Amino acid sequence: MSTKQSIGETQTQTAPAVTAHSQVDITQQTTTPTATTQCEKNVTDGKLVAERTKLAREQQKKALPEASIILASKVKATTAAPEQAPEPAPEPAPTTEGGEKNRSLSTTEWLMVGSIVVGLVGSYYKREELKVKAKAVFGEKKNA
Repeated sequence: MSTKQSIGETQTQTAPAVTAHSQVDITQQTTTPTATTQCEKNVTDGKLVAERTKLAREQQKKALPEASIILASKVKATTAAPEQAPEPAPEPAPTTEGGEKNRSLSTTEWLMVGSIVVGLVGSYYKREELKVKAKAVFGEKKNA
């Protein structure tokens, strides 16, 4: 390696040989010998963003007392007239057509139906084996 390195290259340092009785720091960090530079456009953009957030915070601080006054007046208005509760919305009349229209099953419900069908079909095809196993299990209990 040359003594002058570009920004992208790194300088590596090798750790000295470790013997059984010596303690050596093996956590040496690889660093670049020169400082990295930032793009000036990115720096100016970052400063603009910081300025905007600072202005937004100042506007929020200015609006906070006004908002608390508005909230306090609303709270006073609601506590002053509790007798004027709004009427509940009328319930719609029940239909005689049979409930919801065009309701289809969800994906999970279709998967449940499919698993039940597969289980029933599997039991149908294995019914002879199941009969033999049932006879063996229940037949032994009757004889014993």
